[in-house]
Amino acid sequence: MKSRNTVLMVFTALAVGATACSDDPTEPEDALTEEEAIGLLNGYRGLLATDDPEFIEETPTGGIIGCPLGGTAEVNLLGGGDEEFAGDTVRLTLDIMINPMNCRVASAGAQYVVTGDPSVREQFRMQVVGFLESIEVTGSTVGTLAWEYGDRSGRCEMDLALTAEPNLMDPENPVDATLTGMLCGHEVTIDGAAIPFVD
Repeated sequence: MKSRNTVLMVFTALAVGATACSDDPTEPEDALTEEEAIGLLNGYRGLLATDDPEFIEETPTGGIIGCPLGGTAEVNLLGGGDEEFAGDTVRLTLDIMINPMNCRVASAGAQYVVTGDPSVREQFRMQVVGFLESIEVTGSTVGTLAWEYGDRSGRCEMDLALTAEPNLMDPENPVDATLTGMLCGHEVTIDGAAIPFVD
């Protein structure tokens, strides 16, 4: 069971830090470049990966937390969150709505201020059959953030799909995960191979 639980923990820790590639047309002057857009995504997703978030207020379906550099974010659990067992199959689902409010985040030395416009929804589903005999992982990140970066500002629409599978032969990178779709006007493929192994 330890190996299966380890894989469950790895997949639920998917806060993807990544590189990407795409061919984009000329962008508006204020638009985020692809590199900046990925930085914004990584900074925003850091809200989900904080080990000890600053809990400000409890709500009926979640709570309001402090952002790393100022501002707040409302996190609501819409569904899931618990493992479900049926015979030799275990399922884990998460359905979370996140609404940052003048939330300051950072990634790779760059700082962003993000506000839900109106919010971003994160959905995740994993099913494991037997002793890792079959693993199915899917997920999505959909929504819009208003952003400020330096003296620029704008809106970032996200419509990303997650696919992932275990790579148990490589303890350094035990999960092959990819986010694909549209991010701030860029068509991206984001490689999550740098996700650390969770013991």
